[in-house]
Amino acid sequence: MGEQVLLKIMAVILSVLCTVAMLESSERATGSNRLSGPHADVTYLEKKIHTIINQERKKKGLPVLLWDESLHSIARKYSQAMVQRNSFSHNDPEGRTFCDRYKAAGFECRIKAGDTICLGAENISQDNLNNTEDKIAESVVKRWMISKGHRENILTPYFKRQGIGVALAEDGKVYVTEDFC
Repeated sequence: MGEQVLLKIMAVILSVLCTVAMLESSERATGSNRLSGPHADVTYLEKKIHTIINQERKKKGLPVLLWDESLHSIARKYSQAMVQRNSFSHNDPEGRTFCDRYKAAGFECRIKAGDTICLGAENISQDNLNNTEDKIAESVVKRWMISKGHRENILTPYFKRQGIGVALAEDGKVYVTEDFC
């Protein structure tokens, strides 16, 4: 009798777990992307921001920026560092810039622009996990597009590649870094 009760309990638990898994799968399939707590699909968010940036460039007749894995890695590491240090700045607490981060990663960006050499550029943003991932991506790009310097980086015609890196803080803040070359 005790063994049958145990089997019935295990069957109920298994049934509940399968139902939860099916609901989560259904939620993902519908593209809900609703956030709860300090969780989000950072890869989805990075790619969504990349797509919206390219939509902005297309509006201005500019070529799309290619996704660059090296720049993505540099950007994500910097977003994670800002989370870990609870800082939000283009310069880290030691004063290092995106150029220093490129160099530390073995990445070189040298674009001849007229009489000067451009070494790349960086945009950063901070948001909150209080909306869908799609809305967060739209909000980040919208803020960049109304900021003169960030907008210029996005619309610089000689940039060909970008990497987006997102990191989430426990307090629900979203840190975004966009690196260009």
